[in-house]
Amino acid sequence: MGQSVSERGLSSLQLRVLSAAVLAPIAVAAVYLGAEFFALFLAIAAAAMCFEWCKASFIHNKNSYIFLVISWILFSIFLAYEEYVFYAFWCVIICAVALIALTWLRKEEREWKGAFIGPLYIGIPVLSLLEIREAYELGLVYTLTLFLIVWATDIGAYFFGRSIGGPKIAPSISPNKTWAGLIGGMICSAITAALCNAYLLHIEISEIWIALAGACLAVLAQVGDFFESGWKRHFGIKDASNLIPGHGGVLDRLDGVLFVAPALYGLIYLVGK
Repeated sequence: MGQSVSERGLSSLQLRVLSAAVLAPIAVAAVYLGAEFFALFLAIAAAAMCFEWCKASFIHNKNSYIFLVISWILFSIFLAYEEYVFYAFWCVIICAVALIALTWLRKEEREWKGAFIGPLYIGIPVLSLLEIREAYELGLVYTLTLFLIVWATDIGAYFFGRSIGGPKIAPSISPNKTWAGLIGGMICSAITAALCNAYLLHIEISEIWIALAGACLAVLAQVGDFFESGWKRHFGIKDASNLIPGHGGVLDRLDGVLFVAPALYGLIYLVGK
């Protein structure tokens, strides 16, 4: 019988690098091609995340909940793609309310009462990403900058945390996350944001403010990581799924993006760029 990847001696880091080497070009290509391609990329990612969320969050009638949530989130993406953005966000809210009704009012099913967070947690960031890419003149570079900042945060946190170690931030939620890792992620994100502005965005604002914004987005990315870690710990699972070797599931890979995307969308909306 053939050996698995891990049995052939690949470390966790090597698996992560190999997975990133495959997934990153796909993400960048989808962002670059835009329109239908990016919407399709988001739809596939959203469907996978909804599947992971529902599979862990529900005990009874899993397939029904999976179908309900995926259908509503995909419909919201379709509405946003057709430029019915207001209705797209309301579609996500309606899905969340439907889950509240199903989990709170159906007394014969003792489901997790927080399951309604899923459509909001997945749907709002996905719609934000779609709007960032399509609704602004600099949509391409804004979206690339977002991904680069999140990736820089992950890389900085990983290597600073591994090399320096030190006190843990919240060991009961995520035992491997350290303050050194957080600071390293913020530094790498700040540098990345400044470089992206210098070579891609060209926003006329002080580089200090750009770097500070990058550092703040890094904190949000880490908060997203903690949120997903807390959700997994609540259900006693290590990974959201095994779809991505070395990374677990799609939620494991995009947990930082899910918190950064709405923040960047709101920031761009307020700035008006």
